[in-house]
Amino acid sequence: MATAPSFFSPIRWTNQDVTLYHGTLDRHVNAILTGGVNLTLGRMRTDFGRGFYTTTVERQAQAWAWQLSRRFPGSFPAVIGFDVNRNRLADLQCLWFVRGSFDAEDFWSFILHCRTGGSDHGRATNQGWYDVVIGPVAASWRQRLTIYDADQVSFHTPNGVNLLNTSNPRRMP
Repeated sequence: MATAPSFFSPIRWTNQDVTLYHGTLDRHVNAILTGGVNLTLGRMRTDFGRGFYTTTVERQAQAWAWQLSRRFPGSFPAVIGFDVNRNRLADLQCLWFVRGSFDAEDFWSFILHCRTGGSDHGRATNQGWYDVVIGPVAASWRQRLTIYDADQVSFHTPNGVNLLNTSNPRRMP
């Protein structure tokens, strides 16, 4: 029996770092790389609330950066990458949503809470916040539609941001 070519086999699992990408404008790159992520600049009424948003999909971050640059003429899209240690990520207080299907009530309830003005995540601990929230990207939260093959990893607390700021941030080519 023939063996499948090596390009069909994934790399060997070593609990390697996960690279997260952030789409932004060129004028913000230096501030993030030298001064770190600033949570106070995050917008309210987003999928997972005020925070700093990343993705595991580089082309998605590129698209976000391009869309942002279209809103600010004279700006250019840029992407920042962070190599995040999985063990350190697992140490944070995380909320994970695996499904974003129409009937994923917990996911859509959380999106509704955050999109309609929830001032935090509604927790009794950690000043009301999860450090990190991970899940699908809502394309239309009112219609319960997500973007296929897209994800978001958002950071909401100083503990979460500290992980990013110490995770080899760099501008992607």
